[in-house]
Amino acid sequence: MKVIDSHMHLGECRIFGLNVTEEQLLKYFDKYNITAAIVQPFPGAPDPVETHNRIFELSKRLKGKVYGMASINPHLGEEVVTRELDRVLGELGFVAIKLHTLGHAIPPANPRATVLFEKAAKYRVPVMVHTGPGPFSDPVNVAPRAEEYTDVKIILAHAGFGVYTPAAMWLAKKYDNVYLEPSWVPVYDLAMLVAETPDKLLFGTDLLENTPVEFAKIESLQLPDDVREQVLYKNAKEVFNLKL
Repeated sequence: MKVIDSHMHLGECRIFGLNVTEEQLLKYFDKYNITAAIVQPFPGAPDPVETHNRIFELSKRLKGKVYGMASINPHLGEEVVTRELDRVLGELGFVAIKLHTLGHAIPPANPRATVLFEKAAKYRVPVMVHTGPGPFSDPVNVAPRAEEYTDVKIILAHAGFGVYTPAAMWLAKKYDNVYLEPSWVPVYDLAMLVAETPDKLLFGTDLLENTPVEFAKIESLQLPDDVREQVLYKNAKEVFNLKL
């Protein structure tokens, strides 16, 4: 069965002390038979522009297998962020934008985050928003943007991370443009999300070390083939508008 990983990283993260290389991603593709992955810089990337370039080069090397998600701290200023988003979305063909509420220390409603949603609307790409424990990361904080930008698809990364998963599910049921990426949620929460919002779930792993865990959670639910295909592949293909 085809698999789209909607949440994967490349490069260094100085906030969480992580680093993912191109060679590691190649091994991950082979080991887990990943059809395609949406790859983004970590929020603590020392140079997000350089990491965007690495993602683009990898996407050319693995055409149809790697797609870029832009991630740049809005606190760098509107001019810097605008220039980089126009470059990666307009010239490099990236398919999404990340708002990392925790890593970039910014709530979705902060005026400095507006540029992300404006560019998403302009280029018709989704915005992925980090949700879970920590400052600014309650998924309910996304509601004002979901109401303001009804044409922008908003993906709640980690679907509330267990702590706020019921709130994330409520948002996905209330707003047509809100979707859920459930990496790190407990398996019983994943079962609830599959039962309540199967058309809103996008499979994601976040970290290489977490990949077998996320697959194990899916397998443990013994989903019907059509639902499994929705969660692992079809929903993400539609949300990111991938030509696969």
